[in-house]
Amino acid sequence: MLFRIITWLFVIGILARLFSRYIYPIVKVTSATGARLRQMQDQLNEMHQQEQQRTQATSKPAAPKKGDYIDYEEVR
Repeated sequence: MLFRIITWLFVIGILARLFSRYIYPIVKVTSATGARLRQMQDQLNEMHQQEQQRTQATSKPAAPKKGDYIDYEEVR
């Protein structure tokens, strides 16, 4: 009975050590990287929206053409 308890405590200790040394850091880095990528994507979307607003504000509405259409003839 005592041997069984000591064995289980040993196994749990080894699993806790593996988790804390290998699995937890990988999960932590992965989540941090994902958060950083989402932040960068949000910044790019914001920049794109600002650029669209800037181009819409500076673009002139198409003015109707006045007069007749004149064919271009090449001069030799």
